[in-house]
Amino acid sequence: MNHSITAERFGVRLRPVERTDAAFIYELRRKPGLTDYIGEFPADFTVHQAWLERYFDQENDYYFCIELLSGTVVGTIAIYDIVNNSGNWGRWIISPKIPAAPASVWLMFHIAFDILGLSSVYSNTVADNGSVLSFHDSCGVPRTGVERGGLTIKGVEHDLIIHTAHKELWPAIQKRLEKSAVFAERMFQETLL
Repeated sequence: MNHSITAERFGVRLRPVERTDAAFIYELRRKPGLTDYIGEFPADFTVHQAWLERYFDQENDYYFCIELLSGTVVGTIAIYDIVNNSGNWGRWIISPKIPAAPASVWLMFHIAFDILGLSSVYSNTVADNGSVLSFHDSCGVPRTGVERGGLTIKGVEHDLIIHTAHKELWPAIQKRLEKSAVFAERMFQETLL
């Protein structure tokens, strides 16, 4: 969806995905280790480009690049499938060794609740993805369901754990994420020195 929402804090910026990001997103989604818990992805770049073109025509789909304030793009995140003031958040992939997870999720919740005015957002995480499940749990986002066989990866069905954050939980989640985001910002600033 064409939109102009940009937000930044903790040394990280979320900005709208652009057509020129197609190659970066394609390569990110094909990186070994990052693709273990995401859905099937066609190897043909033109299929990926066509999907991205369709994205720009969709409503209620906010796709962002995660970038450092230097302009270096390090990942993606999205809020999509918005219905009845609730949306799914996902497409969250970050380059290895870049500690931008807490800041990118803080910014995503900020956009969802403070800018878009949503009442809730939920995520679907593969049940075997322990590190991401632990991240959601540590942020104080409650587990609200399980979708049995919700995602097929390499021909194998996987259950999805659903975490749902309601707007009234945002202040508590915000405090938890801020601590991690400030620490992570210091880490990647030191790495860049």
